[in-house]
Amino acid sequence: MTRARLFFLLAFALTWGLGGLGLLIGAWWPDARPLSTSSPLYYLAAYSVSLTGIALTWRYGGRDGLRGLVGRLTPWRSSLRWYLVVIGGYAAITAVALLAAGTSAPSWSAVGSMLLISLVKDPGPVGEEFGWRGFALPQLLERLSPAEAALRLGLLHTAWHLPLFFIPGMPQAALSLPLFTVGVIALSVFTTALYLHTGANLLLAILVHLLGNAGGGLAARTGAINVYMVAEGVAAAAVVAVGGLRRRAT
Repeated sequence: MTRARLFFLLAFALTWGLGGLGLLIGAWWPDARPLSTSSPLYYLAAYSVSLTGIALTWRYGGRDGLRGLVGRLTPWRSSLRWYLVVIGGYAAITAVALLAAGTSAPSWSAVGSMLLISLVKDPGPVGEEFGWRGFALPQLLERLSPAEAALRLGLLHTAWHLPLFFIPGMPQAALSLPLFTVGVIALSVFTTALYLHTGANLLLAILVHLLGNAGGGLAARTGAINVYMVAEGVAAAAVVAVGGLRRRAT
């Protein structure tokens, strides 16, 4: 079994297993709300992807592997322009989606509030990215082209979310699965391109995930979520078209 396959097997088993346990607890003890955002079980399930990535990094790389993973979080690993590209890119995607959906631009306070909520309550960026882009992406890139790696990781990331579409109260339960798939693959394209062009900067991948979720949350509040995911897909296609998934010459 390859390291990437082992990662996906463990990540899915842990998250889905803990999620299944939460459903059983909820059936026996409804007041416990084990899958709510106030439940430790919810966060343990969400963080299982990053925990798996960190554990396998230790398993195969030891202390040097962990130091390398932590080193990918240093802000100065890549130039300031890449942070501006990510922030400006998602600001543009969100603005285009809101305008295309015919909704008014949000106030700065609304934007700041959504970012703060995402940073504090959303386990996705930190809880997942040490796994998806910290461990899995480098493994996939060893034997696949960047485009293939981005597509495969995006599809598996989507599949990992599938149970949430059938659990009432989860954000995904109100979304279109095909469009959600487009959005997740777009995120995979963005983070793979950044990996290739910024020295495998993991902090940027976390930032992309954070801004993507925050923008999606803002779009959902204003009725523009479907347009938002389409806009992400168009932006990802543009990244591919301009050669963003080409390996840098060495």
